[in-house]
Amino acid sequence: MTRSIILLTGAREVPFFEEFLLERNRELQILAAYNAEDLANAVEQTGGNARLISFVTDIIVPRTLLSKLKLTPYNIHPAPPEFPGSHADSFAIWEGADTYGVTAHEMMPSVDSGPIVAVCRFPMPERPERVALSDFAYSKAVEVFAVVAAHCAECDDPMPPVPHEYWSGQKRTRAQFKALCDSLPNWSGEDAQRLKRACGPDLNSVQAG
Repeated sequence: MTRSIILLTGAREVPFFEEFLLERNRELQILAAYNAEDLANAVEQTGGNARLISFVTDIIVPRTLLSKLKLTPYNIHPAPPEFPGSHADSFAIWEGADTYGVTAHEMMPSVDSGPIVAVCRFPMPERPERVALSDFAYSKAVEVFAVVAAHCAECDDPMPPVPHEYWSGQKRTRAQFKALCDSLPNWSGEDAQRLKRACGPDLNSVQAG
């Protein structure tokens, strides 16, 4: 039976990820999904006999689709297990985290909650800026994708969980990120500068002025 992999990610990633996967298994069927509709169609096309790999996307896969997948799906989250949820880079900067990273985990109906199968951590740079941190984390996410994809290209078994790695910290939301950016008038001095570095281009332009 042909092994199928669904890539839920952006258009710029798909050609490179396809090439990586096919180098490891030329018999793979690879389906690209750029949105929820594409994903639903891919799951239907494969009858659920596919491995889903979600890479650095805001798309939340509904429970109904996850339940149709017969192989364990994985997500590459561009933050360490200590920062689940949305805009993790901003909260890591704002809270003064010493380290940052990337997490690969099994997908569950609850976002960023499944068993962790790969982690990459690195020291937080001095006075980190959100855009630069996000870009560096993205490069590490590609490395983590390679680990997950290499397994999925050749094996239908689930990846083993990483010992002693668990989700922790508050699961942040987009609404909390907006509230953080809108809080600039409450801060001054170094705190205000840190908030600007944390929110980056999403900081309200009037407040940032």
